[in-house]
Amino acid sequence: MYTLYTLSGSCSTAIHALLNKLDQTVEIIHFSDVENYHLLVPTRQVPALQDGEKRLTEGGAIVLYLLKKHNIPISTWGDEDEFHYWLLFCYATLHPAYGKLFSGLKFMQDGEVKDKYYQALAKQLSELWKIVDTKLESSDFILGDKVSVIDYLVTIYASWGNVFPELEIKLGSNVKNLAQKVSNLPEFQQAYMKEGAEHSLPKNS
Repeated sequence: MYTLYTLSGSCSTAIHALLNKLDQTVEIIHFSDVENYHLLVPTRQVPALQDGEKRLTEGGAIVLYLLKKHNIPISTWGDEDEFHYWLLFCYATLHPAYGKLFSGLKFMQDGEVKDKYYQALAKQLSELWKIVDTKLESSDFILGDKVSVIDYLVTIYASWGNVFPELEIKLGSNVKNLAQKVSNLPEFQQAYMKEGAEHSLPKNS
């Protein structure tokens, strides 16, 4: 059995959904419930996956580990290079762009400087979402006609604008259609339910 350390409704929930899709038993532990979590994970981040004596961190590494362990070839979704591109686009481009907004909540005082910074980030995010939306013009899911963990991630990220209702982050109609489909998948709904979270898209997206 796996143990997954999570933050509800975060990128770690995509790993939870993937484990559900793989029909794996998993114990879910909210990272804030772990005393001295930094001793387990020095970066203090989620996800972290415990598999026997092995502990893995970094979402992309966990995805690749699980697919390899359960004999799911990346070619299931077509071109392997494209899979790697979109996996890294999620973890290394789209996620960090939202991370700047979340950092602003912690470390910036309200005022004109913060407002301008947030507006610039909202514009940048809208441009990133346009890339995703364009990709979805020709396929039901990011990598064709089969759902992947990348679709789970995109659907989760699309909901994060709810934290910033004052910002207009345009997702695009194709992204919203994808999120609607993915959020109704049983493995995704089970992950959200078990973590006590709810998924919705921002009203002004």
